[in-house]
Amino acid sequence: MKNYLIEHLNKNFISFSSISYTSLILFIKKKDDSLRFCINYRKLNALIKRNRYFLLLINETLARIQDSKYLTRLNIIVIFNKLHMHSESEDLTIFITFFDFYKYHVMFFKLINDLTFYQHYMNDVLFDYLHQFCQIYLNDIIIYSKTLKKHKWHVWLILYRLQETDLQMNINKCKFHVQKIFFLKLLLFIEELKMNLRKVQAVVKWFTFTNLTQMQFFINFCNFY
Repeated sequence: MKNYLIEHLNKNFISFSSISYTSLILFIKKKDDSLRFCINYRKLNALIKRNRYFLLLINETLARIQDSKYLTRLNIIVIFNKLHMHSESEDLTIFITFFDFYKYHVMFFKLINDLTFYQHYMNDVLFDYLHQFCQIYLNDIIIYSKTLKKHKWHVWLILYRLQETDLQMNINKCKFHVQKIFFLKLLLFIEELKMNLRKVQAVVKWFTFTNLTQMQFFINFCNFY
């Protein structure tokens, strides 16, 4: 907790504050056993008006990449630090720790509308190229072109725009100049769409009942829990 506070204070993402209402913090263990700093904003989220913006649909992406021969996928990191809280809303984000009270100056992950706000931001950043040779879904950008020469130029334009806005990429999750790619949790080919088999193992290996006894046991088990 102390390391998190020091780092974010130094970056001016948070600052000291005090008010009559606060949210509690907690840590959640991630898959790599590191800890994610979280704040219980459930009461605040219940008061926020939801943004009903529709995120990208897979059929729109498929329609756009038809006849394309080359694909590139870029993954953006350090997302929400680019979105600043409105000065009149900062006090709503106050959280309490053992050390003191703090409030956020930048968007904190898991606030209602966090994903749609970021999608709006990325749409604005790449507006000139959107639906021409790139599609965006949150922190993933897919670039598609009919020829390798055009594709290299398109990738350069996107990278240059990301550099202008100081957006960083996770190079380990990027794929350049390929014919198949993972996007929207699907395996996307230049000619077709396939499911990511890792995401559908529960269905593929679904147990098939061979008699009524097994089915009755399963029903009783579900009712018990």
